[in-house]
Amino acid sequence: MAENSQEGVASMADLRFGALMVSKWLSFGRVLFSPAHFELKNSVEDRILVLDGLGQDWSYYCALTYPSAQVYYISPSPSNLPAQSEPVAPASNYRLIHHPDLLAPFPFPKGFFAAVVFRFPAAAPEATYRAAISECKRVLRPGGHLEVSVLDLDLVNMGNRARRAVRDLKMRMQSTDSEVCLMNASDAFQRLIGRRGFENLSRCIVGVPTAGKMPKSVDLTNQAGGSNTTSGMPSQAHFGDLVAMSGKEGASDDGISKMVARVGRWWYSRCYESMVLQPDNELGQNIWSDETLLNECEKRQTSFRLLICHAQKPTVTRRRTVSV
Repeated sequence: MAENSQEGVASMADLRFGALMVSKWLSFGRVLFSPAHFELKNSVEDRILVLDGLGQDWSYYCALTYPSAQVYYISPSPSNLPAQSEPVAPASNYRLIHHPDLLAPFPFPKGFFAAVVFRFPAAAPEATYRAAISECKRVLRPGGHLEVSVLDLDLVNMGNRARRAVRDLKMRMQSTDSEVCLMNASDAFQRLIGRRGFENLSRCIVGVPTAGKMPKSVDLTNQAGGSNTTSGMPSQAHFGDLVAMSGKEGASDDGISKMVARVGRWWYSRCYESMVLQPDNELGQNIWSDETLLNECEKRQTSFRLLICHAQKPTVTRRRTVSV
């Protein structure tokens, strides 16, 4: 039993490390993919806020990557990760802030951050997302950048088993929380970002494989609204394309393909199944435990639909005037 437990811990550690590498590939070889990547130079004034539904791994990696910036991670619990998973040597520019409810105002003053990163939020009512985006804008300084990475609940190129699995998951989610948002997060967040008055939206829709190899192209349909593709971000891509863009094309072997798919399934389960599974069921009986489903997904090249985008808080506040 102890040996199996150690294997489970090692497997989870490999998965979390793989998730960091996959995230970096997705952001074109950088940690931050917005112009903030080039603007963080002042260790006193440059601060980054991270809201991450996956835990604190990425935010700590961000702190190591940008030592001249102060990185603040909002944690829903006093200790977000198990003790053995905490960073061995805490970075001096890293701050963990306990903030259990995204509906509540963030504990920071207006215009405090140069960049805010909102990654893989857990399933919640749309009102929660709306409040969080509103607070992100409030704590951003004028001209600051918001980065968003969200995974859709629906899959691309679903077969019959995948449709049934997703439909059953939606029913379980709604029975747990009748107000949970079941629409695709990419559509919901693009709308919320636009309504909050952010400017210069640049986005990319990425297809992340659920199983099998990484094809170089796929038709990712059902996109909402137009797309601005500044900062070198393509409007559509498959994960294999981004690996090639990052100079890793020669490394796109079966091992990397399996890791990418495994990371994608973990992201999906953390975002959507965590509310209906037991807390200790990290890699246990989720929908991806069905080998028949995985075989179907591999055959049909089913993929997760991931939105990565960034937008900017206006430098000049719009004035509201009344005609008389």
